[in-house]
Amino acid sequence: MTLSARIVILNYNGKEMLEACLPSIAEAVRRAKTPTAVTVLDNLSTDESGPYVREHFPEFEFCKAPENLVLCSYNGYLEKIKEPIAILLNNDIRVQKDFIDPLVSRFGEDPDTFLVAPRVMSFDGTAIEAVDTRAGVKYGMFWADARYPGFEAHAMVPSTTFAAGFGAFSRAGFLSLGGYDRRFLPGIMEDADLCLRASRAGYHLYYGPRSVVYHMGQASFKKAFTDLRRETIASRNTFLFMWKNLKGAPFWIDHIFFLLPRMAWTLLRGRFGFMLGFFEALRRRGGPV
Repeated sequence: MTLSARIVILNYNGKEMLEACLPSIAEAVRRAKTPTAVTVLDNLSTDESGPYVREHFPEFEFCKAPENLVLCSYNGYLEKIKEPIAILLNNDIRVQKDFIDPLVSRFGEDPDTFLVAPRVMSFDGTAIEAVDTRAGVKYGMFWADARYPGFEAHAMVPSTTFAAGFGAFSRAGFLSLGGYDRRFLPGIMEDADLCLRASRAGYHLYYGPRSVVYHMGQASFKKAFTDLRRETIASRNTFLFMWKNLKGAPFWIDHIFFLLPRMAWTLLRGRFGFMLGFFEALRRRGGPV
């Protein structure tokens, strides 16, 4: 059976990024053996994103989300499509011309596949940005890293992965888990949370290095938030992720024991986002999924 896919590109006021990235996606779709449709899922942009897509890529669907739910706009949209594989991309990603088929093939080989994550390069192609993500808990805090020490040596090695912010997802698996959790809006850690839930549900998550994308790196996020705000959101969402997903006395003992020393250390270094994020997480704990 031939699998089909739909690339869904999340966009908000990103016309200049779409100009840089959509031509590569159109070329990849033309070259793919996999029947692949494309949607630009727009979070109520106020720039010229819509007219640009409709004029230059009329074969793509341009769909406006009912409201700007950031990444959670995927949740409602994936309920409407029929393709079994959803390739979720940011608007600041261009792709290699043959990136589609290696992602899709894994789903045919393993029906329990939830995610296939691509190899991520810098936008200019000169550096590896991410390979298979690894994760753990150290000194009472969760960490996940696709740039762990020595990661470059693993760039071409197919393997499993812990999480990915973009890649090919099982539409059915994504919907069965409820998609992204709104408590992590506007973003950061929502992918780790979804992928942890998928793994615990028995799904398989893979890293597929033959599929290559080129990422500007939080381009929309950096336009919207200051450095301090991004640091605060990252810290807040890390706390929310841990308090939601990590259980057991050993974790909580370490977490509480190291919390005050971590706060003191970050304040001494002038990194105020950690403490701000902690107090924001306390207020937001138990928020909606």
